[in-house]
Amino acid sequence: MRRLPLLLLTLLLPVVVPASEVGARLRAFLDTTRTLDANFVQERVGEQGAGPARATGRLRLQRPGRFRWDYQTPYSQLILADGERLWIFDPDLEQATVRPQDEALGNSPARLLSGGLDLDANFGVIETGDRDGNLDWIEVRPLGSDEEFSQVRFGFTAEGLSSMIMVDNLGYTTLITFNDVQINIDLDTDIFSFTPPPGVDVLGE
Repeated sequence: MRRLPLLLLTLLLPVVVPASEVGARLRAFLDTTRTLDANFVQERVGEQGAGPARATGRLRLQRPGRFRWDYQTPYSQLILADGERLWIFDPDLEQATVRPQDEALGNSPARLLSGGLDLDANFGVIETGDRDGNLDWIEVRPLGSDEEFSQVRFGFTAEGLSSMIMVDNLGYTTLITFNDVQINIDLDTDIFSFTPPPGVDVLGE
C-alpha cells in the first residue's frame, strides 16, 4: 500500500484539546455545513517529510460521517468513509484496505469535519487573532504529549473555510488550500459507497 499523503495521515490521528469558548467561526461552519464539495491543493512546506511535495484532488463530505478524498495527482488514490467503514484504495497497486470507521478515525479532525464528533464535547480551539491577507486563523492543539502533531490551523475567509495547516511533532508542515468550494449542495449518496473492483486485493476484511 502506497504511503498516505501527510495531510490525511495527520487528519486521521486522534486529537483531544482543552474546551474553550473561542472559535465561533469554526463552530458556525460545523453547525451549518450539511455537505461540502471542493477541489484542493495539498503542499508540503519545505523539503521535509514523506509523500509527494504537492498533490491535488477533490473533497466531498456529507455530514454526518461520510467523506470522500479523491487524490488525482501525482497519482490516483481514494480515501472514503461510508459511515461504517474507512476505505483506502490504490488503483495503481490494485489494493484496498478497510477498517471500522470509528476505530480508524478516533477523535480526529477528519471525523470532526465530517460530523462524527461534537466540537464542544471533544475539542477546544484557540482563536489566534492572526491574519494572513483575507484569512482569519483558528488553531487546534492537542492536550496529550503522545499526539502525532503539535497543531492544526483552520483558515477562514468571509466566504468560509479556505485553508488548513498541519504541523506534526517533527516540525513537518502541510498546507491544504480549498478552491471552488460549494456548501450545502445536493450530493448523490452513492459516491460515499465503495465496492472493490474485480481483481483488487482487499486487506482488513
